[in-house]
Amino acid sequence: MNSPDAEKTSDQIILSEYAQAQEVALHTDTVIHEVAAIVWGANTLLLGFILEVPCKPENQWLVVVASVLGIFMSAYVPWVQWLTKRGQTIAFEVCREIEEGSGFVHKLHSRIHAAYPKKRGQAAIWFLTICFVVGWCWVIHHAWVCLHPL
Repeated sequence: MNSPDAEKTSDQIILSEYAQAQEVALHTDTVIHEVAAIVWGANTLLLGFILEVPCKPENQWLVVVASVLGIFMSAYVPWVQWLTKRGQTIAFEVCREIEEGSGFVHKLHSRIHAAYPKKRGQAAIWFLTICFVVGWCWVIHHAWVCLHPL
């Protein structure tokens, strides 16, 4: 027979695990938002500087290098999202398991999981990433034309 103290300790452990899983899951979105803000801000700033470069062959190799860097920075955002969302998925699964097994009445994470459209944020990140990559490809094309005039 379980003592009241053992049950209380068990409940505290479960609540602690639940809170930790929530914290890990919410931290994931913060990481993604910060990475996206930094990278997209850097891309925008770098594009602004590059668009001011005169179309002279001596300047264009640096433009090409900066453009390739911009493409890699752009690809970094969905990569970070993919990596962090894997952990977030596990954390939310733990929350739902605890809700089911512990007699939670409202089951917040289970309700959110059932109602929330999946991967909308991922689609937005891919859309903006593709826009930046296309922009950088256009800059590379323009630099190539400046390097090899007709």
